[in-house]
Amino acid sequence: MIKNRLLALGLLVVFLFGCQPLPITHYSGASAVDMDVVSLLTGQHEKQRWQDIYVTVDYTLEQIGEVVDIEGVLTFSQHPRGMYTHVPDLKLKLFFLDKDLRVINYLDVARTLSTSLEDETRFKKTLQVAPQAVAFTFGYEGRLYDSDPERPTSDIIWKLPKRNG
Repeated sequence: MIKNRLLALGLLVVFLFGCQPLPITHYSGASAVDMDVVSLLTGQHEKQRWQDIYVTVDYTLEQIGEVVDIEGVLTFSQHPRGMYTHVPDLKLKLFFLDKDLRVINYLDVARTLSTSLEDETRFKKTLQVAPQAVAFTFGYEGRLYDSDPERPTSDIIWKLPKRNG
């Protein structure tokens, strides 16, 4: 009796979850045409820099087949350092792109929580990349904060592929 119930429960779980379509990521198909894009080349890239008004990413990337090793350091550019004191939360994202510069997949490669803008955040990831990926770009979303007692300020910042473009 218990065996039959466990079997029925197991089949129900397989049916419910096994019949679901593959998950579509939030940015799948988004356009990165207006972003700084780097071609994916097999082999090792020398140290590179991706920079924006808010963040700087110094990194090395090595691709062997469909495996990518990326290692780097996320820091904050000079612009926000003059206006803010810390970062309650910021996610650095890595977007893999197809030949039309549309997002195939992405993941968070680094995250800062309650960090000073003077701090650096190191990251190192080994990733599977889709065979149709020909390029990549970085993006981010987060919040900057200034704790000036007379004029506290908080701003949301982002640089992401366009989902309707």
